[in-house]
Amino acid sequence: MCKAERIRIISFDLTGTLVTEEFVDYFWLELIPQLFAKRHSVNLDEAKRIVYSSYDEIGSQDIRWYTPQYWFERFDLGLDVSSALQMVKNKVVFYPDVEDALRLLSGRYEVVISSNLSREFIDVILEGLKFRGFKAIFSCVSDLGLTTKTAEFYRFVSSKLGIPASDILHVGDDPEKDFENPLKAGMRAILVIRDENRMRGLTYPCIKSLNELQRLLD
Repeated sequence: MCKAERIRIISFDLTGTLVTEEFVDYFWLELIPQLFAKRHSVNLDEAKRIVYSSYDEIGSQDIRWYTPQYWFERFDLGLDVSSALQMVKNKVVFYPDVEDALRLLSGRYEVVISSNLSREFIDVILEGLKFRGFKAIFSCVSDLGLTTKTAEFYRFVSSKLGIPASDILHVGDDPEKDFENPLKAGMRAILVIRDENRMRGLTYPCIKSLNELQRLLD
């Protein structure tokens, strides 16, 4: 699965892999209701009821659900998305092993991002990272209008990189989106599961930290 001599590029998921989910969750569940409450002069509880109900109405199978611009226009928030994201960029938290792992791995492999987030989120997240060596950034939402990282998305990634999918190792935290689907596209994959409770019962190849990935590829 991870024969280092054949791997040329390592692809990384973002949330749950390089960063915690705090930033994204806070944006959708706290910031947007706060902006709605202020804009429309309602209390926060009422704003959350309206906002969450609207999310449910659209549903996670609709690309609009993942698109901040759609919601800012729908809710008439009176603020541009980039400014709102900057307001909460302090919520971006990288896992402690990320900077060193990227620095060391990029000395041997090219590294890319393959994310389910729209580019607005990705750009703000990466502002907080000292590492600047990503060869490319891919978003299934922004690049292909897909609601999730499918095998089609991973084939798109390998095509854009101009190398066989089998020369790419994808690292993520979701068994379907970050393991099964990359494999369907011909890539290799491994999961980083930082929570031991989540790791119990999983039959997928797993590591607990990116430090283990370095040792695995040695």
